[in-house]
Amino acid sequence: MKINNRKKIISIFFFITVFLCVILTFNNHRNNTIEAFKREGNSSKQFLYPLGNIVGIKADTNGALVIGFEESNVEYIGGLKIGDNIVSIENKKISNSQDITNILNNICLDEVKIVYERNNKLGEAIIKTKYENNKYKLGLWVRDKISGIGTLTCYNPITNEFYAIGHGICDMDTDRLLTIKKGNIYKATNIKILKQNKNTIGQLKGIIDYNNSVGDFNLNTNNGIKGSFSDYSNELSLPLVEVASRDEIKLGDAYILFQSKEGSIKSYKIKIEKILKEESNMLISVVDEELIDYTGGIVKGMSGAPIIQNNKLIGSLTYVFKHNPKKGYGIFIDEMLKL
Repeated sequence: MKINNRKKIISIFFFITVFLCVILTFNNHRNNTIEAFKREGNSSKQFLYPLGNIVGIKADTNGALVIGFEESNVEYIGGLKIGDNIVSIENKKISNSQDITNILNNICLDEVKIVYERNNKLGEAIIKTKYENNKYKLGLWVRDKISGIGTLTCYNPITNEFYAIGHGICDMDTDRLLTIKKGNIYKATNIKILKQNKNTIGQLKGIIDYNNSVGDFNLNTNNGIKGSFSDYSNELSLPLVEVASRDEIKLGDAYILFQSKEGSIKSYKIKIEKILKEESNMLISVVDEELIDYTGGIVKGMSGAPIIQNNKLIGSLTYVFKHNPKKGYGIFIDEMLKL
């Protein structure tokens, strides 16, 4: 996604009123609804469940991401840069940081050949190892796991696929898009909102139940994540809605769906101020006083909240302005569904 003033914004790691007043459960008639769409042969239209639920997200990276160096001595760096992903050491595949320790202390070499990935291209580097406290190690710091809070966007009942967060999962230190080996989503409880102040950006906090995964994913792109539910049927509290094309999006009133203080999904009024078709996104502002009182506007973790206009799903929240939490960007849903 290309945004001219993207330096001024940061990514954020989550209807018409009458339409949302009717909250339905689908456990009894969900299959009948799906079959009805199949029989109608409505190939020109797509219908999805909008979500807005807050979830915990945990992902393992494919390899080990370089996030820093112990020192600047080139012998211990060998051309590696922060943001590089270590793929192998001495032709032995790296799946996580523990693999690095195990391999180094099995081969016991003073220098090793490392294969790394940078900007989707592979490279090689020869670097010295360090021997400290009877163990071999590299003179750099790596990360192989990431976790946080995000928001689900929508669910396709026919393919059992969910879409979420509206932007890629990036490393917090390097801001690089992570190559995900496997990720899971979990229910999150004890949700708290930390509002923005002079020193920090607002964000969602919560307790993630890592013992109970409700879905998994391995696709992480600049436009969000896509995965499959294992058990989430009880969370589908809103009716199927039609997916809008970008040409149907209009300036003016719209709504985002987001989990309320009570845990239910509510609609909150926003304004679409600008439509940026070439960038596949829209500029939005939060005008709902209830949401402003609740969150202060848009906070980290709300990325993924679905955007509804004229009873159709048109997009997902993606970014917030660093110095104005009442303004942000949303990605077009048709762009997100290309995942």
